[in-house]
Amino acid sequence: MSEKVLKEIIQRAVEDEKFRGLLFSDPKKALAGYDLTAVEIETLSNLNEDNFDEFAGGLGDRTTKGWLPGGG
Repeated sequence: MSEKVLKEIIQRAVEDEKFRGLLFSDPKKALAGYDLTAVEIETLSNLNEDNFDEFAGGLGDRTTKGWLPGGG
């Protein structure tokens, strides 16, 4: 998985609440414009509000629920 593309997707999800909602509700549609393999799409499709922060944190981002709109 391209770390650059992955970070771009995660950053967009952090900054764009509408995109984040689409990523959780219809990941194939949200990821349609990105150059990802089927396995990468499947991995990202498994993200939800409960595991998003953990996944983003695993990329070295400083993303926490406190940074997300409506987060703790």
